[in-house]
Amino acid sequence: MGRGRPRKTDPEEVLDTAMKVFWSKGFEGTSMSDLVCATGMAKPGLYACFGDKESLYKKSLARYYNNLGMPLLDDLKNSDDVLSVVVRRFLESVAKSMLDKDCPSGCFVVNSLVEESSQHPELETITKEYDQKRRDIFVTRFEQAQKNGELPQNTDAKALGEFFSAQSLALGVLGRTNADKKELNSFIDIAMTALPNP
Repeated sequence: MGRGRPRKTDPEEVLDTAMKVFWSKGFEGTSMSDLVCATGMAKPGLYACFGDKESLYKKSLARYYNNLGMPLLDDLKNSDDVLSVVVRRFLESVAKSMLDKDCPSGCFVVNSLVEESSQHPELETITKEYDQKRRDIFVTRFEQAQKNGELPQNTDAKALGEFFSAQSLALGVLGRTNADKKELNSFIDIAMTALPNP
């Protein structure tokens, strides 16, 4: 008699697997049976380790944001490189992640904003908090760049920061539509023309 799928007992590995299932199918589209099948853990084990489906979704979303989003945002916030270099690097990193065949298409946070918001108020609130954190870091970086003379004084740094934050969301949407590398790079090139010279 053949052996079944090996059980995954490492919580970090299980969470990574669950994250990709939710990322691919969304909250509503993912059943506990999907999670059991993907992780190899029995339903009682999943509940005992992570709580119900909503709790597991929240933990998966947090893992995505902390592991994939925060390194990019930390670089945007703290890098000593000039604004144009940092912003392009951020957008190109997002584009690269959209092309990663080992991950589901699109951005998990963007997918959550688009797909779950009208049905799950608590999940909508959490996703919007992540979205707001990204926007705040963009705005802070642009306002600091203006103080440093990297942007003209008559520039609306807040609006420009919001604009480029939105471009990262747009890349996530393009990734969801399976845009190729050329399309993503062209999008970034055009977006960068909105950055004024000092």
